Amino acid sequence: MPRIALYVCVAALSTAAALRLPAAHGQQQSRRSVLASAAGAAAAMAATAAQAKVSEIGSSGLSKEEFYAALAARKETDRIAALPINQIKRARDRFAAAPSLIESDNWDGLRDLIQQTTGSSLTQLEKAGNYQTKEVRALTNKMRKLLFDVDTFAYSQQSVPGADVFAGYCAAGVTPRETGGCKVKPSADKAPQMAKVKDAVAVFDQIVATCGA
Repeated sequence: MPRIALYVCVAALSTAAALRLPAAHGQQQSRRSVLASAAGAAAAMAATAAQAKVSEIGSSGLSKEEFYAALAARKETDRIAALPINQIKRARDRFAAAPSLIESDNWDGLRDLIQQTTGSSLTQLEKAGNYQTKEVRALTNKMRKLLFDVDTFAYSQQSVPGADVFAGYCAAGVTPRETGGCKVKPSADKAPQMAKVKDAVAVFDQIVATCGA
């Protein structure tokens, strides 16, 4: 296993251990102490990842001057990647996968993607970059209104285990008999939602352009 992957795995196990509640027969740990332990483990993970990057550069056979130059370049790359505008751009690039999720009927994935890329995290990035102008707020609200309808539709399409059977629909790949038996589940018209998602992608592009202006 590569050294950096090993460090990250060890740190992840530390975080999981910090979040695990104590045994029922022991003295119960308070929620605050559990969260404090988790925060400490998360900080340790970040520090371990940073050390792994340094170790990765150091093991590449560079001279002292080359090592410090490479380390400075890595820090600058990380700094630029962490800028709010670049995080917003990455969110937009992730959100561009939404049409393919509709096409493949991946409603769970679509709802998660909408929340992760256009929800509260986007608002936080807009605040962090001081981008919350009247124009950006209007564009963000416009995008979210489009996606509210898409999310509502996706919710209606999410499968509940056993629901299709109780409704009398055939299982996937089953051909109904001519008389009696199960019936084919009607397919929903996805075209309106696809159009709204594509409009939302276009609005997201406007948000990126306005924030980066």
